[in-house]
Amino acid sequence: MFPFGTDALGYDTGMKILEGAKFTLLSVLVIAFLRILFSFVLAIPLAFFVPDRIRRILDQLLSSFYFIPLTIIAVFLLTPVLWEQLRMPGWEEYFIYTFNQRIWLEVFILTILVIPLLGSTIGNILALILKEDFIEGAHILGASKWRIFIKHVIPHLLPKLVIVWCQQCVQLLIIFMHLGYFKLFFGGTDVDYNPLIPDPPVSMSNEWSGLIGDYYNLITVNPSIALGPIIMFGIAIYAFQLIGEGFQHHLQTRHYKRTNRNRVLEKQILGSKTKSSFDFVHKRGA
Repeated sequence: MFPFGTDALGYDTGMKILEGAKFTLLSVLVIAFLRILFSFVLAIPLAFFVPDRIRRILDQLLSSFYFIPLTIIAVFLLTPVLWEQLRMPGWEEYFIYTFNQRIWLEVFILTILVIPLLGSTIGNILALILKEDFIEGAHILGASKWRIFIKHVIPHLLPKLVIVWCQQCVQLLIIFMHLGYFKLFFGGTDVDYNPLIPDPPVSMSNEWSGLIGDYYNLITVNPSIALGPIIMFGIAIYAFQLIGEGFQHHLQTRHYKRTNRNRVLEKQILGSKTKSSFDFVHKRGA
């Protein structure tokens, strides 16, 4: 009846995983999309209007963010937002923000953490595209910057942005797992301040990182209880990696496939012409 078992309070772990899937996956998709969108907006002036020398200096300055764990920054920024507070005179538990405000603040914070670095990366991709020969040809023919951007840059950039989006989804899933270990759950962490027998912190939305944080202490008692959300995280990460690898394979082989397809069509056309000419001569000779 319970493929993923039950937790310490007797609730079905599988149903809690299904309930929290919408919060986990939708938040990852939305945050990754917002990261790409705002970084793309930032990358446009970097690629079109900033000189290469200044852009290289910015890359060197922003490269230090590669060595700073984003989870540590997210923990410091999200703790006052997600952690339930205690008002001492009346022992009243409360959140500083409402549930919807906590969700949007977490989405905002996890989005802006990577915009400078990701914007610089996308700007470099744009700068490389602008140095291609077909862009110079469009300039010579008199195309405006807007037309070059819409007709030439965007079609070459979109497939690469999809790959970057998949990478950001994987990174967000890993950050959510780390936040779950620190008991910072998506939507808020319900904390029990009972001085006698306090209950462990509980997720307000049953999202997967919250379930991992809830069940982490039960690994030594029954490891199968915590395996459910961990398996779901693994499947989601593997799925996003497959999407990214599929687009990379498509980018590497699309020219080869198009060339082979054209050759096959040319052979079919030449074959049909030769066949019809042969039949015509044969009938005329008869």
